[in-house]
Amino acid sequence: MLKIIVEFTKVIILILIGILMNSCTKFNSNFQSVSGNGNVVTVNRTITEPFTAIKAKTGLQVIVKQSPDQSITIEADENLQDHIFTEVKEGYLEVYSDANIRKSSAKKVYITLPELTELSSSSGANVTSANTFHCKTVDFDSSSGSSLTFSVEAQKIDCESSSGSTMKLNGQTVSLETDSSSGSSMNLENLVAQNVDSEASSGSSTHVNPTENLKADASSGASITYVSQPKRITTDKSSGGSVSLQ
Repeated sequence: MLKIIVEFTKVIILILIGILMNSCTKFNSNFQSVSGNGNVVTVNRTITEPFTAIKAKTGLQVIVKQSPDQSITIEADENLQDHIFTEVKEGYLEVYSDANIRKSSAKKVYITLPELTELSSSSGANVTSANTFHCKTVDFDSSSGSSLTFSVEAQKIDCESSSGSTMKLNGQTVSLETDSSSGSSMNLENLVAQNVDSEASSGSSTHVNPTENLKADASSGASITYVSQPKRITTDKSSGGSVSLQ
């Protein structure tokens, strides 16, 4: 019976992801399609408003670096520069394209900032860090087939992944909370955390590295794997979910 539930859950997840991808395709079809002209240029953007949070979207490659100075630099084909937007709204830097970029020699956005409180990737964006960020608290969110790879040291880290996205973090923290769903994956085995509170559902997978406490809740065919043996473990498994030591 349990096997039937797990297989049924996987089928439902595949259907939902298919619907999501189809919706994304229809959404992108409303965009103007454009290809790069091969002439890569680098442009420094002027933004005077401060920001501590970043939202990266629409298939762009975003490289983030912690630095005393705030800056934004776009490296992209010359004719793509006007299609890549960097806008600050209420402390959030939104990075996105207004076109469906079919082919390019480069579509990179380099960002430096002194403090980071939140970072999200969506719609196929690829976000990476150029150095290790030092934060008090920080939230990471990946969705819609995007990828987020980051090096961070913080007192508290919250992570959420969904819709087939991938998140990979390394570093250390005192408190880590995770929530994965909809076929996404969190690879946090290189993020050493004293206390971990982890939830996984709908066929997602999460790897964590707790040293003191682990609270793990896995359901609907999802898995939580811990790569080190913490002192205390509390688990809750349902509908084919699994919690195990690697």
